[in-house]
Parts: sequence; C-alpha cells; structure tokens
Amino acid sequence: MFSDRWCIIIKEKNIKKDNINILTKFWKKIGAKVVVMTAEKHDKIFSITSHLPHLIAYNLVKSAQDFEKKQNYELIKYSAGGLRDFSRIAASNEIMWRDIFFNNKNNISKAIDLFVKNLNQFKKDINSKNNKSIVKKLIQTKKVRTKIIKLKQDIDKPDFGRN
Repeated sequence: MFSDRWCIIIKEKNIKKDNINILTKFWKKIGAKVVVMTAEKHDKIFSITSHLPHLIAYNLVKSAQDFEKKQNYELIKYSAGGLRDFSRIAASNEIMWRDIFFNNKNNISKAIDLFVKNLNQFKKDINSKNNKSIVKKLIQTKKVRTKIIKLKQDIDKPDFGRN
C-alpha cells in the first residue's frame, strides 16, 4: 500500500531531529519514499497537485448538474470517462475538503488565479482557432503524464476506472 508512495513529514521548529529520523526510518521500512519539508512548502505544492484538482472536480460536477438542470437534459447518465473520473474525486469527504480549502485559502486562491488565467488562454485559442498554440499546449501538457509514469506515480496501463 505504501510501496513507492510519498510520505511527507512536516518539519516544525520544535521537533527534534531524532524524532524526524525515527519517523523517516519507519516510513522507509514499509516502502514509502520520504521527504521532509516545511508546512509552508507543503501547502504551496499541494495547492496545485491536490487541492486545486479536487476543487476543479467539485466545480466540474456542479457545472454538469447546473447544465443538466438548465437544459433539462439527462446528461449525467452519459458520463464518459472524464466526468466519471472527476465525479470519483468529487465524492471525497466534503468536511475534510472544506477544511483544507479554508486552511490553505491563500495558496489555493493563487492556484485558482493561475488556473483561470490558463483556462482563459485556452478559451481564447479555441475561439480564434489558434491551431499552433492549442496543439503546442496539448503536447506540452501531455508530457506531464509521461513524467508521472516515469516517476512511478502511476502505471502506463489505462484501467478506465473498471478494476
């Protein structure tokens, strides 16, 4: 379960180095990859890698609900892999995520601003049919998936959520 998975240990000023070493050894012994960082660095990193994706998932599912209601279409029943996968994330515990959003609000707000900026650029490129810019973005971002697999954060085998 923890093999080759990240364990983040937060280094507080009053924590003894020996205690950090004990925790590090424990997590490594059960197969985790361990990194020690400050709470500030953790919150900045995870605002992009975890918190924003969850917020996007919640918002996308809400948008689908709003669209379904406004258009009077039964679109949820046509949920293909994209919406289905986002709905899995959006089914996470709402109290926990509310607390995460509130407790990391500054970093999440900055992540949202960056996301909106990039989303608006995609919208502009789509509306102007800027083939070169869109294809460049799609190729660049596709490389992240390759990197995630290379870093062993996932496997290169689609399961389409059916395992």
